[in-house]
Amino acid sequence: MDSTKHTVGRLRASAGMVGTLLVSLALVAVVCLSAGACSDAMGEARALEDEGDLDGAVALYEELLRKEPDNVKALSAAAVDLLLLGRFDEALPLQERVVGLDPADAQTRVELGFNYLNRQERPGDAAQMLGEAVALEPSAKNLTFLAQAQIASGDFADGEKVLRRAIETERGYSYPYSILVKLLEDQGRVEEAGEVVEQASEHGVVVEDSR
Repeated sequence: MDSTKHTVGRLRASAGMVGTLLVSLALVAVVCLSAGACSDAMGEARALEDEGDLDGAVALYEELLRKEPDNVKALSAAAVDLLLLGRFDEALPLQERVVGLDPADAQTRVELGFNYLNRQERPGDAAQMLGEAVALEPSAKNLTFLAQAQIASGDFADGEKVLRRAIETERGYSYPYSILVKLLEDQGRVEEAGEVVEQASEHGVVVEDSR
């Protein structure tokens, strides 16, 4: 397995993706104003989500979007449900529509970046989208996601720079250390990888190298 595929394999998308998608569901949720059944489409769809009926919720969002194609909340919620259902290709145009309509939505850019990278085999587009997310929210986590997309697209130098930036941003966050150590080892820079392991240890982070 080459270094790019190995790095992408370490993305840990399954657990991370579910977490970010659940956050998105909370952000786009519409709270019902009464204790009874919600009368609006968004409220009804949210109630179905609470019951675990994501397919039913998607159907309601789609009905709403036929009337209001630029409804960002409906687009976002439908995209999240489709991702949770594993219907990545169907989610893609909705995600792209959301980022086109909302220039400040970092979370959907992260999710779209994951879709490009892990499901569409478009690492270059993933890097561009995650770069936009970083511009909006330059967290260590988003920086690490960007670096992984850059590495997957063959841009190892920029990926390394961004990983080091992620470490500087949050020295106690373990993931960029791990990715950087693997990248350096794959390039035969074993001594530098060891230095990163030591740097991590100084900040209470345990990183295993392969020496």
